[in-house]
Order: sequence, then structure tokens, then C-alpha cells
Amino acid sequence: MKKAILLLVFLVSSFSYGQSEKELDSLNNLINSSVSEEKKFGAYDKLLGNYLSKDTIKLNNLLQKLISKNEDNKCPKCEYIAYYYKGHYYNTKLDIKNAVLNFEKSAKKSIENNDFKYYQTAKSWIVQVYLNDGKLNDAEKNLNQSFLEAKNKQEKDVDYDKMYFTQGILNYRKGHLKAAIDSYIAAEKYLLKYYPNTKKFRSSIINNKAQVYKELKNYKKAKEYVKQAYDLISQSTDSLNIMVITLHKGVIETDSKNFTSATPFLNKSYNYFKRNFHPEYFASSAFYLGIVNYEASKYEISKKYLIEAKKLYEGNDDSGLAQILSYLALIDASTGKSKEAIDGINESKKLLKNDKELPVYLELLNAEEKIYNKLGRMDLAFKALKAKDSFELILRSKTNLQNLNEVETKYQTEKKEQQIKLLSTENELAKKQKYIYIGLLGLLALIGGSLFYTYRNKIKTAQKLNELNELKSRFFANISHEFRTPLTLIKSPVQSLQSEITNENQKSKLDLIDKNSNRMLELVDQLLELSKIDSGSLKLILKDGNITSFLNLIIEPFEFQSKENKINFTSNIQKTDQNYAFDRDVIEKIVTNLISNAFKYTSENEKIRFYSKLENNQLQLVISNSGSELKKEELPKLFERFYQKNDTQHGFGIGLSLVKELVDLYKGTIKTILENDELLFIVNLPLTLPNENAVIIPSKDTTSKIENLIDSETEIPILLIVDDNAEIRNLLINIFKETYQILEAQNGEEALKIAKKEIPDCIISDVMMPKMDGFEFTKQIKNNELTSFIPIILLTAKTSDEAHLEGLKSTADAYLTKPFNNE
Repeated sequence: MKKAILLLVFLVSSFSYGQSEKELDSLNNLINSSVSEEKKFGAYDKLLGNYLSKDTIKLNNLLQKLISKNEDNKCPKCEYIAYYYKGHYYNTKLDIKNAVLNFEKSAKKSIENNDFKYYQTAKSWIVQVYLNDGKLNDAEKNLNQSFLEAKNKQEKDVDYDKMYFTQGILNYRKGHLKAAIDSYIAAEKYLLKYYPNTKKFRSSIINNKAQVYKELKNYKKAKEYVKQAYDLISQSTDSLNIMVITLHKGVIETDSKNFTSATPFLNKSYNYFKRNFHPEYFASSAFYLGIVNYEASKYEISKKYLIEAKKLYEGNDDSGLAQILSYLALIDASTGKSKEAIDGINESKKLLKNDKELPVYLELLNAEEKIYNKLGRMDLAFKALKAKDSFELILRSKTNLQNLNEVETKYQTEKKEQQIKLLSTENELAKKQKYIYIGLLGLLALIGGSLFYTYRNKIKTAQKLNELNELKSRFFANISHEFRTPLTLIKSPVQSLQSEITNENQKSKLDLIDKNSNRMLELVDQLLELSKIDSGSLKLILKDGNITSFLNLIIEPFEFQSKENKINFTSNIQKTDQNYAFDRDVIEKIVTNLISNAFKYTSENEKIRFYSKLENNQLQLVISNSGSELKKEELPKLFERFYQKNDTQHGFGIGLSLVKELVDLYKGTIKTILENDELLFIVNLPLTLPNENAVIIPSKDTTSKIENLIDSETEIPILLIVDDNAEIRNLLINIFKETYQILEAQNGEEALKIAKKEIPDCIISDVMMPKMDGFEFTKQIKNNELTSFIPIILLTAKTSDEAHLEGLKSTADAYLTKPFNNE
């Protein structure tokens, strides 16, 4: 679809679409007069160009008349002009085969008549037709042949402007965007050199340059160029090309997300091309009106335009059809039609399965990611995101490589031109050779000296920067240590007063002091952490453990905070029984800082999501929050220390900067995405790769039993605490040790044995544990005659409705399997 926009006015011919009836009558009188055929050719050109889009019958009659004029070989030019316009006729009907056939006949007849320029024009249109049909190899083959045939001709006798222009389009279609710009520049240089007053063709070149800059996302430059093209063409009466550039204005505004500005241009071009039917431009107008209405959530109107475009491209343009199908799939996803959306995007990708090197394939991957995001299929969305990132890298590297090839070709051409000049002035140069050598040696010495001093200055600058970095790190470390002592001295008496004072007003003030003291300690710790990273003294402490349980423990406090702040907080943590070596402190800082930042900038009734999964020995964390007021250009600045949007808004402190430094220390990656006012942080941390920043602590035998001692002579009730996390067990022991005798177990299997032997008065158990989880443990306790009466309290960090219902059902099943014997 965008292919039609890219081509725009491919070559500037003598087509004329705006003659009045009086002018047409005058032209017909001229071709029927007795003047020579040579004088009639201009009139033929104008009449054929006018009939091409308006009157098929008159066009065919005039073509037949031209061909018949060469029956006795009296007017060869008449015949190849006729075949040339027949090629154009079939091209407008999207009949590729007949279009190529007639252009080839025109080329053959014109070269037989030694009309090299007309031959070139016909050959260029063959390339154009192949480009329209997506046959890039055939297009390149014909174009290379044209360059070879022009090799022995003088520059002024060859239409290099058309050849370079065609080469620019071919480079664009192959994804070589920088090389396309070079080709358009070469075409414009030739045009200005030999035909400086030709405004129509120059406007086409400039318009196509605008297309390339649009593809490179440089919308400012794209708009400048399309304005230049419009200013040039608007001085003519060529309504077709004026409307093509008007359409292009709408396309650029659409791609730069200025949908309101785009709509008038698109409506104007749509109505024009509907009246004066040009299928490729009409389809493009309809397609982009479909995009504008989709972005405005006017799905039914969008669908109407997209289906109009789809009918024109079915069987003619797989690239355009694929893009239309991707937007129809987006509409289905937006209106809850999951199956239709997935089928649609898969069908669009299937159409381009043999053309994955085209830039349009990147747009399909982008649409696929959006569709799965809308459908809530985050796993497939992330897979599409990875595929898109990989394809972008391939496309970029290919573009850069081609650009180097183009620069090299240009350099070689300039060298050859220079050699010709040198040969023509050989005698003069021989006399001055001595002075040239001396001048070159002096210049080389000057350049060498300049490079040496520049290099030495760079070394000195680097040394100074290292010294400044060391001073900065020492300053942060020293000031952090200095702050900690007075803060601790503030906190201790405050906490003492909190337990002594009963007046609620005074207690609230002390709570405020305590809260902000904690916040200052947190900031000081972050500064200290950053200084350690800057100085290279911070190491990862890797220790085996269950990362799922650890993440559940981290996010638990945020679930309480979400209820207080009236924020919808959901989490999805992938379960695993496998242990991994990871740094608990670093991962806790990364997760808490990112979630805290999300809470800080999320308003009531907005959403925060936390998602984690383990794949290919990598931990992936995704934290997102809706209602973000950030702009895409601000994303790279999020990790700058104390970044602030403006003087009236809160800054981002050092939390996100610390996160970035810790992720780098872990040799991981962090990526930010802003889509539909939802900000996503995607963190990937390797769990098995060797890391020179890490210290590995050997894992201890976690299966060793905990020694439990019970005094059988006392009547103090017995409490059994079951949790695989030793810190949680210690916390519960400290709470209940004054009123209970405590038994410990680190999993359900071990706890079941203790319960049968000691018969505790009460059990507190975690839900997520290795070997036997809390639900199964509860079921075993309630199904045993000895233990069925013991009350059980289950602890869990899961808060989603699904987990809650699962827990209730499992617990209910355990209780209902066998009725209570006693209580």
C-alpha cells in the first residue's frame, strides 16, 4: 500500500490532463493537417496523455492510427510512441504482463530508429512496472542493463536523471534508505545541470526524498521536502501530480501522528482520485483514511475505507494487501474479536513470507505486537516485540552496508572523472609536479601534527574525566556515611517517643518525622549504592534460592498499598520449583524501585501490572502503569539522576538511575516502552552467565531438618510454623514466642511428620512451598484422624481473584473430604 505512495509520479512525461475542449480540437486539427509527422509528435503526446485517463475509445483509435502510419516504414516513431502509450494504458489497468510487453516493443522500435532517449524512457517504465508488481530482481536487472548501455554515451545524451531516480525507488523498495537519498541527489544534480527549468520532474524527485525521510522517522525534514515539491508543482496545471503530493502531505501527517492535520489532505485526494480513477492512488487515499479513523476509534468508518482499498489490491499487490489486513486485524482486536484478529495478522504475514526483507514487514510485526497487547496475550506480544527488534537491526545494518556501497560507487565515479581531467592536463601537471609533491608533504605533515595533538588532548581529557569520576564517587560515599549518623540519631528518640506518647496529634507528627527519616535513609542508601557501582566496589552476592517465592515476598507490601491508594495492582509470577543463584538485595532494589516509581506516578483507579517469567535461564520482569503523562522523546532521560520534566513538576530522583546501574552490573538489559499512555519497563537478567562482578556463595543442604525442642511438662500451647523462608519463620517466632511453644518446618512434607508426632494446638502455614504446598498439606491434615481437629491459618502473597478462588476451593475440598471429628 505505501508502495503506491512511495512511487508517486514515477517519471515526468509529456502527459497532459487539463486541456479544454477548444485546445483538444486544436490538437486534433494539427495531427490531421498536412504538416510533417515530426511537428505532430507534441500534439500526439498531449492528446494521448489526455485520453489515457478520460476516454479509452479515443485513446485506442488514436493508437491504432499511429501504428498504421508505419505500415510502409514511413513513421517508425509513430509506432513506438503508440506502443509506449499502450504500455501506460495497461499499467493503469494493473495489467502487468501487457504493460511490460508494450514497453518492450516501444524500446525495441526506438533503438532500431537510433532514438536512445526514447529507448531509455521505455526501459525505465519497464523497471517502474516491475517495481509496482514487487518484482525487485527483474527491476534491478533491467536498470543495470540501462546503466551498462549508457556507459559509452556522452553524459548529456543520456537521461541519467530518470535512471538515478529509478535507482532511488529501487533502493527504497529494498530497504536501502540512505542509498535512495544518494540516488535522488544524483538525479537532481543532473537535472539542474542540463534541464534547470524542468519543475515537474524536480518536484517528483523532491517528493520522493520526502518519502524516504518519512520512512526514517525524520518528519521535520519530510515536511520541508514535500512543501518544496508542492510549491514547484503548484505553479503548473498538472492536477494529477498536485493531488499526488497533496495525498503525500496527508500520509506524512498520518505517520507523524498528526491525524487531525492529515484528514483534510486525505479527503481531498480521496475525492479527486475517486472522480479521476487512478487505482493505486485512490487505494492509498482510502487506506490512510482507514488509519486516521482507526486511530480516532471510529472502527466502522475505518473498516469501510480499508475494505475499499482491499478490493483494489487483491491479486495485484501483496504488500499493500498485507498492510490492509493488519489494520483490519487491529480493528477486530479492538472490538473483542480475538480469533478474527489473530487469523488476520497471520494471513498478512503469510502474504509477505517471501519478502521479509521489505520495510513493510516491520510494520506487520508492529501491528502484531499491538494486537496481542490488546488481546492481553503478553507472552505473544513480547515474542512479537523481540522479532520486531531483531528485524529492525537487520534492516538498519543492511541500509548502512548499502550506503557504504553507494558512497564507494560515487567515490569511484568521481575518481574516474578526475583521471580524465588529469589526462587532459598531463603536460601542465608534469611541470608543476615538484611543487605539488612539496605541497602534499607539507599538508600531510600538518595533518599528522594536528592528529597527534588532538590524540594527546583526548588522552589528557580522558584522564581528567577519570579523576573527576573518582572524586565524585568518593564524595557520594563520604557524604552518605556522614548523613547516616545524624539520621539514626533522629530516628531513635522519635521511635522511643512514639511508644511513650498517647496524644494522637503528637503521634501523627512523630509518624511524619519517622516516615521522612526513613525516606532520607533510603535516598542515602541509594547514593551509597551508586557510589559503590561508580567506583567498581559493588559485587553481586549470588546464592541459591527459589526466586518465585522471593518475588512474591517482595510484592506483598505493594498489594496493601494499592488498596490504600485505590489503584488496581495485579501480578503474574511464573511458578518454578527449580532453584537459581541470584542476588536477593539487587533484585529487591530493582523490583521495589520500579514498582514504587509506578505507584508514585499512577492516579486513583489506574492500573499497575507486575509480570515475571523464567525463560532460557533468564529472569524477565515487566512493570507497567497506565495513565502516564510522559512523551516518547522523554523515555531515554528517565534513567538520568534527578531528571525533571520542568521546574513545576516532580523529578525522578535517583531510584531509576540506580535501577539502570544495577541492571548493568547484572549484565542484563532494561527497556522502556510507551504505548497508549501505558509505560512499560522490561528487565531481563541472566541467571547462569558468568559474571566478573559476582561472588558466588555455595548453597547449603536445604533438606536438613530443623531441631525442634518441646517441653512436655508445661501446659503452654504448641504452635507449628511452616514456611520455606527462614526469615518469615523467624519473624513469626518472635511474634508468638511469649505465648506459644514453637515448632518449625520448612515444607509441607516435613511439617506433616511433626504434626502427627507432636499434635500442635495450631498451625500457621505458607501456601507456596517445595515438595508439598500449603493446600496439599491442609488436605493431609484434615484427612488424618489424629490431626483433623487442628486449626490451620494459611499465608499467601497471591491476591488475584484467580488465586483467591483457587485457594478457597482447595481449602474447602480439604475440609469437606472428611468431616471434623471433634470441633
